[in-house]
Amino acid sequence: MEDFEKLFSCYYGTVYNFLLKMTNYHEDLAAELTQDTFYNAYLAIGDFKGSCKPETWLIAIAKNRFYMFLRDKKKAALSFEEISGDTADTDTLSPQDETVKRQVLIHARKVIDSMEPKMRDVMIYRIYSDMPYAQIGKLLSIKENSAKVIFFRGKEILRKRLKEDYGYEI
Repeated sequence: MEDFEKLFSCYYGTVYNFLLKMTNYHEDLAAELTQDTFYNAYLAIGDFKGSCKPETWLIAIAKNRFYMFLRDKKKAALSFEEISGDTADTDTLSPQDETVKRQVLIHARKVIDSMEPKMRDVMIYRIYSDMPYAQIGKLLSIKENSAKVIFFRGKEILRKRLKEDYGYEI
């Protein structure tokens, strides 16, 4: 129990920040999903083999809890429209720029969610958690270079689809 308390105190902020980005800065939802993540980690602590860092393991659980939330609430098709909150830098952008930025983020997330599962996971881990390619590779059972290639292909798909589908030049 003591070890789990250390795990909780050490990684709570990391998991919360990851989920905050995933939920488009919806603080209450991120906090709820963070608690759910640690609850599920507690239940599965015996299954943790130590083949990756605890942070990587917790982020994987957090990502799964987030998608389960979307599935359970049948919001996957709506993506972030219903759960989007304020972004962190609203003071520095005009209301028009903030609206455009929010729309770009919503559309980018739709494109990422539509990617094949491995590419989607690489993109999410890299963009929302800033996870190193080596950790992504371990987590997804692929080579580090494969994670890099998948990410760069995903970025190109994202750029192309944002331009074609929504008219964004990124």
